Amino acid sequence: MTTGTGTDDGDRPRLMPVRPRPKAGETTDSYVRRLARANHLKPSYLRGYLVGPPDYGQGKRPRADRLAAVTGRRQDVLERALVDLARQKRAEPTKPKRHVTTSADKPALFAAIRRDAEQGNPTIRSLADRHRVSPHTVRLALASPTPPPRKKRPAIAGPAKGRVGPAIDAILDEHAAGHAGQLPTVRLVWERLLDEHDADVSYGTVHRYMSGHPLKNRGTMTSPPGSASGDPLSEAQRGLHVGVFKHYQDLVTAVRREPARHGLDGTFATATAFVLGLDAGTSGSMLTGFREWLVVRLNRDHNLTWPALVRHLAPSGWIHPLTPRADNEAVITLHRLLAEFFDAREQPDSLAMIFRDYQSWLTTRP
Repeated sequence: MTTGTGTDDGDRPRLMPVRPRPKAGETTDSYVRRLARANHLKPSYLRGYLVGPPDYGQGKRPRADRLAAVTGRRQDVLERALVDLARQKRAEPTKPKRHVTTSADKPALFAAIRRDAEQGNPTIRSLADRHRVSPHTVRLALASPTPPPRKKRPAIAGPAKGRVGPAIDAILDEHAAGHAGQLPTVRLVWERLLDEHDADVSYGTVHRYMSGHPLKNRGTMTSPPGSASGDPLSEAQRGLHVGVFKHYQDLVTAVRREPARHGLDGTFATATAFVLGLDAGTSGSMLTGFREWLVVRLNRDHNLTWPALVRHLAPSGWIHPLTPRADNEAVITLHRLLAEFFDAREQPDSLAMIFRDYQSWLTTRP
């Protein structure tokens, strides 16, 4: 291991150079983050190291003995200061747990309750205790032999949705924009929350949030109800989240405002090269349908590339070679058309509509 987090015999951690004092009532994750920052380490790295071998696993609780070893403090002192470092023993239940009955077993349960109710005139409470169910279930069984359908409970929105949800959404959008719509792993998102956002969040919380995220469930993102399965246009559109196009638009806008900061000279040639590079980085997903969209807008020249079509759509029209004024107009037109195209692509079923309009336009040509 590196200096400050190395090990000696028996994999016992050594003292870290800087050892801040824990605060009373502080959480373990909060103290580990402060300890990592003070020693110029990533919090996710130090937290995994304190979990220890064999897997240095994600989401597991840091071990109190390893934390005591790297801080030089007694374990019992750390356990008193850090509220969640020591595992709390669960209290033994004072009464037996209520029996959980599945929907398939309810008809037999209702029949047994009704059969016992006919013998000796027992009370509802005694029937509930005998069958380990609630009095409400007993009343339902006595009212009808057919169990009512189970009510669908609404999804529980945990506190993480408002606390770290926006940060997770930003990480997912940024990763998808740079990896052709691919999602990062839960571990990568969790580590970035610890390292970059200083978030006090568990691995399980991130996993639960991402499991129900629209990016994780592609079918709920941009595909409208009733869309045909296997449609290549719909499948291509589902590969990119609408937030990705917002990211592209923000990036292109930043380049338009400060071209020199991005290594461009502000001409139409360099702006076109930059956009082509972005498109190549997404395997052509970013500008899918852009040329066809421009052809329908121009209403001619379907054999041209999109840079030529943009120049035809500029206020001065096609000018070759470009004059300084025409070059500036072409750059402005390019950014305006890209912004409109990205807005159009964010709409449901937009890609299919673009190609449908293009095909309709082709059928009208001689």
